[in-house]
Amino acid sequence: MKPFRRGCTLTGGLFAAFLTVSCSHPANQTLETGPSPAPQPVALPHPAPLVPASVADEHMVMAAQRALTQLGYPVGSIDGVMGPATRQSIVAFQKDHGLAQDGQLTQALAALLNKLVVQLPKINTTAVTAGDVLLYGDGTKEVAKSARIVSWDLASGTGLVAIRPSTAGWPQAARAGLDWAISHALDAAGGPPIAWSSTGVERQFEIFATPLLSPRETALAGDGAQSCRHFELRDSQHYYPALVCRDQFGEWYFLHSRIRLAHPARTLGSQPPTEIVRRK
Repeated sequence: MKPFRRGCTLTGGLFAAFLTVSCSHPANQTLETGPSPAPQPVALPHPAPLVPASVADEHMVMAAQRALTQLGYPVGSIDGVMGPATRQSIVAFQKDHGLAQDGQLTQALAALLNKLVVQLPKINTTAVTAGDVLLYGDGTKEVAKSARIVSWDLASGTGLVAIRPSTAGWPQAARAGLDWAISHALDAAGGPPIAWSSTGVERQFEIFATPLLSPRETALAGDGAQSCRHFELRDSQHYYPALVCRDQFGEWYFLHSRIRLAHPARTLGSQPPTEIVRRK
């Protein structure tokens, strides 16, 4: 029995040693094989860049098309549609001015086009058609009998002070509406052009007004030049320049005439004209 007891004693000792060793290490301890790798940064999605909204308004597109054409970037038909020809002209303009060439018409681009058009030199000649009214510096007026080219910047004191498009056959409301739009443009001279159209007539105009006068215009206006403005009606084919001044009642009138622009907050119409009609 002694060998058996010795075996039990040995076995018990080994079991105790095993328990001692096992208890000296936590159960959840893992074997270390080296330093843990550094956590990799998580790539977050970048927010999409803000893309300026394109202009979709038909009148603004037409205004931009006219401006591009006047600046030497023809768009073909001025129809208010952002077609391939218009986009190509915009790309050409953007390239020449160091802009992103995306062919998009944005509010910022439309404002730049308007600014550049307003800065164009004043026209020296323009075409008139039958029925257009020409006002001269000596107080006379002429109703054009046929289409022809006329000079605007004549040095003579009897040169033109205004060219008005024919409104024969227009409803009275359309005539007054055009005058109202011109008056508004003159009140805010130097600002963006104003687009005008009416359901009563086919013609559409952009109205450009500026307080800057040419030397000839300043001489024609004389001492009252500070109260005068230059404005132009423009469509796809014609320019109608005019020199107007504001009287002590705030009314706009064509220089050296008694023809006044109608205003929605004032009496419509004009004072009885005293002009002499030129026959040509």
